[in-house]
Amino acid sequence: MPKIERKVLNRVEGEIHLKLLWDRDVIKDAYIQNLNFRGFEFILQNKPPLDALVITPRVCGICGHAHLIATVKALEDIYKKNGYNIQLSSKAKLIRKITHTVEIIQNHIRWFYLFVMPDFLKLEKDEKLKQLYVPIKGTKWRKGLNASNEALKIISILAGQWPHTSYAIPGGVMCDPVSTDIVECINLADFIIRFFEDEIVGTDINNYLSITSFEEFMDKIKEGDLRKFIDLSIKNRMEKIGRSYNRFITLDTVSPCIKEGVIKKRNCKLNINKIKEIETFSFLEKNKHNFSRKKYSWAKAVRYDGLPMETGPLARKITAENKLFSNLQATFGDSYMVRVWARIDEIGRMALTVKSWLLGINIKEPSYIKPVIDIDRLEGEGTGAVEAARGSLLHQVKIKDRKIKNYNIITPTTWNLGPRCEKYLSPAEKAIIGLDSSLKAEMVLRSFDVCSVCTTH
Repeated sequence: MPKIERKVLNRVEGEIHLKLLWDRDVIKDAYIQNLNFRGFEFILQNKPPLDALVITPRVCGICGHAHLIATVKALEDIYKKNGYNIQLSSKAKLIRKITHTVEIIQNHIRWFYLFVMPDFLKLEKDEKLKQLYVPIKGTKWRKGLNASNEALKIISILAGQWPHTSYAIPGGVMCDPVSTDIVECINLADFIIRFFEDEIVGTDINNYLSITSFEEFMDKIKEGDLRKFIDLSIKNRMEKIGRSYNRFITLDTVSPCIKEGVIKKRNCKLNINKIKEIETFSFLEKNKHNFSRKKYSWAKAVRYDGLPMETGPLARKITAENKLFSNLQATFGDSYMVRVWARIDEIGRMALTVKSWLLGINIKEPSYIKPVIDIDRLEGEGTGAVEAARGSLLHQVKIKDRKIKNYNIITPTTWNLGPRCEKYLSPAEKAIIGLDSSLKAEMVLRSFDVCSVCTTH
């Protein structure tokens, strides 16, 4: 009879319960249990449409800004479907993209230094490594936390606060930065670029971005925390584990390094109508509680054209046909090492993009252009898709009789860590099968950058 092991994982934006079934010292099955039901979709019902701009950012304390932008896009989509053109100035578009992308950057830095690197302390007995990455006291740990906080100052300057920002509304943004604000934001972007160069890759950013293969990386990059991570991964054979389906989805085009797309066996055109939620193993079925024996999570399974798909930075690299990560995937597959590397890589690329956007802002343009009609006078359905730190985020809203009739949220971690369906495990469950270590199972799970509160929203 298989041995059953139950683990509670913290440091995952809440808690995740992991049920492992062992047979002859190998994990034969895994159940990722999201048990912290929150009910935001029910809270939003019968609320005025604009209330969603304040409520949805509270789904998460790390990626709440992505929820705001998804909500705004969904409401603006309702305008469009009712025949009203929402005018957005270039300034408003840039500011939205800047603050949204900065949230991703700060998350990646914090996740890598506060969660990923400390995990290796459980595998290594290296006192020097401990001095660098041990939580609270480690010098690198503290530098990472400081860098993530510096990045957040850009959001504070432009959006007024973080987390739970609500400064974007249909028609633009509720801020009007002056020249000194933009200069300060550029200085902060430069700080993140320097941090990426000095601490993460140990070289000029353009030297790193020119790399197109693993061999070239190992030849050119001799220092920095990314190299240290790669060396530790190879030493502990993490480049060989954590593989899932090699199927990827990205729902939005954000910057030169993020393009919408679907990868099954080949690159396919995205069709949002092919996204379905399956309730077979979810406690939440037809908007009611169902605690039958086979159900084990408050999350639903998400499928694209009937298939489980991984979303997140690695998916973004593959759908954008990034040469380095296409080569890494060909060599190592969608493994733990490649998945984590993809997230770290985004820090530098996104910091450069944020700086270019800041330099492109014309402060004389309007921040907000009032829509010709109030949103609560409209009816219909709208969809907002964005790329959050952990992957693709989808908001769907239906308005009728001046109220929100229905609101549906599909988060990145629902894609990656939702339950199984009749045919397939979730991508993260699949990635754990076959491991011989519960610690490595935790690390593989964390490689998806878990957010349990988003998953159960």
